Amino acid sequence: GSSPCNGRVEVKHQDQWGTVCDDGWDMAAARVVCKQLGCGVALSAHYYAYFGEGSGQIWLDNTICHGTESAVWACEHSSWGDHDCSHREDAGVTCSGHLEPRLIGGNTACSGRVEIRHGDTWTTICDSHLDLQAASV
Repeated sequence: GSSPCNGRVEVKHQDQWGTVCDDGWDMAAARVVCKQLGCGVALSAHYYAYFGEGSGQIWLDNTICHGTESAVWACEHSSWGDHDCSHREDAGVTCSGHLEPRLIGGNTACSGRVEIRHGDTWTTICDSHLDLQAASV
């Protein structure tokens, strides 16, 4: 992918990198990968080698996640290396990326308007559903 937070999904098993087949791949699996990488939230789950075909081993197939797992290999899947796929079916993800908020216009370093960066632009977030729980994050 074009950033560390999007691209073909690969996992390391027995000291060897390999791809994940897109059988069973969905947004729940993408959520797990994005969370595992510290890359924000999942925006898309990709199929059919959207980011190009990998090479070598295909480690995971029939991957079924609930979205709460701490790593993609903790999801249900066929035995390691047991697959009926080719690299034309390599799975991928697009994650939101690292969100780093900033506070602008406050009287102290801990007050102000919340902004997040989207590309090269800082944008104010909408406060219609912002509550104390969200603010504590």
